[in-house]
Amino acid sequence: MTTKQDKGPPAPGKPGNIGKPGKRAIGILSFAQCIDFANPQILNSMYPAIQTVLRLGDSALGWLTAIKRGVEITSVVFWGFVADRFGRRDVLAGSTLLGGLAAIATGFAPGAASFFVLTMMINLGTAAMEGQVNSVLSDYYRLGERGKAFGLMRGFAYSGLILGLASMSVMADTMPRLGWRIAYWAFGALGLVASATIRFFMVDPPRGRTEETLSSLDEETLGASASFDIRTALSQFRIPTILVDALNLVFLGFPKIMLVNFTVTFFVKVRGISEGQAILITLLGLMGFIIGSMSGGFVGDRVGRRFGERARLALGHVVLVALSILSWLVFWLDSNSVPLFMLIAFFLAFCIEFMYSITRVIVSAVLLPEVRTVGFAIGRVADSLGSIFASLLYAFFVARFGIADSILWLSVGGCILALVSYFGYYLFFGRDAGRMQATLAGRIQR
Repeated sequence: MTTKQDKGPPAPGKPGNIGKPGKRAIGILSFAQCIDFANPQILNSMYPAIQTVLRLGDSALGWLTAIKRGVEITSVVFWGFVADRFGRRDVLAGSTLLGGLAAIATGFAPGAASFFVLTMMINLGTAAMEGQVNSVLSDYYRLGERGKAFGLMRGFAYSGLILGLASMSVMADTMPRLGWRIAYWAFGALGLVASATIRFFMVDPPRGRTEETLSSLDEETLGASASFDIRTALSQFRIPTILVDALNLVFLGFPKIMLVNFTVTFFVKVRGISEGQAILITLLGLMGFIIGSMSGGFVGDRVGRRFGERARLALGHVVLVALSILSWLVFWLDSNSVPLFMLIAFFLAFCIEFMYSITRVIVSAVLLPEVRTVGFAIGRVADSLGSIFASLLYAFFVARFGIADSILWLSVGGCILALVSYFGYYLFFGRDAGRMQATLAGRIQR
């Protein structure tokens, strides 16, 4: 299988505007990523209504989330290998199509069993997205500009999701028994459109075109130097920076899953806020995701270019401290003030996405171009593992300690562990990035 390729962005040493192909890629991938983001949000934001219609218990959300994440773990690395071997565009279009069709079918689910199976199929399709999206953008933007690209793509994706969540908020209060079905139908249809857009309008750029070490190679030589090899792909699992990143993402999965998956249930059942108001709090959180992803990208790139990539890392560490404090506040404050929780949720989400834009650039700098999809997939696996552990612990603790204490301590505990594990980036990043560049330089000499 082959994929259409363009001439790629200009050499990394030249000024940064990569023109229409890169901008078009950001737009298309943002649209597709919005579908990926929407899948868990429908379940999490409208779970009280789904729970009533399908007669599910309070702990079922934790089990559903954990099993869905398990499906991601078993499929995301497979999608990464297939995309790096056969081409990212066609694989991404096919997986998005699968997720869209499964979402439409989920809207017709008559009972808990069919709902369970169909939501697993949605995850099977959407799990392929994140690794490929980051891999494609890494081949459009050089290192000093990737944060901006990652941040813009995720920010635009969250912007689209906000419109959907606003509609969910209205439907949750006005048509609780039917609203969640309409949400699945709508985002499933958008998934079909996204699949077609990727297949016919996205250009898969040459691998490694943005690496300064390879800037002297022509397109034919560049393609030959970046051919897929299974041993090279497997070696990405042994890079120390990638292992540190995986551990950090596991721990960060705790506060993230508490904010994204259980916030509505927490505010409805613990703080006595209506479901529609709770969804609005989640909506403010998503606005924090938008501003945080873009800010992390732009500010991180500026800091990295001026002071070096270790300074970019230090910036992320400072933000992680703020994230720990905000995670404690949002679930500890005994109040039913919706504006106050909106404010805290905004800055909590801001910190999460700010950090993401920083660490994805760091990860891209240590991965070989021809296997970057596999490398980024490792991060998705780690994120899913964190969500699984947190969801299982939530399902276990909620029956014993209640919703409030379970969410509070799982969120804060994960932040503290992430804060400690973050020091590993400082130890390994410089050496791993230098080793990757040395490998590329060795290919030119051969």
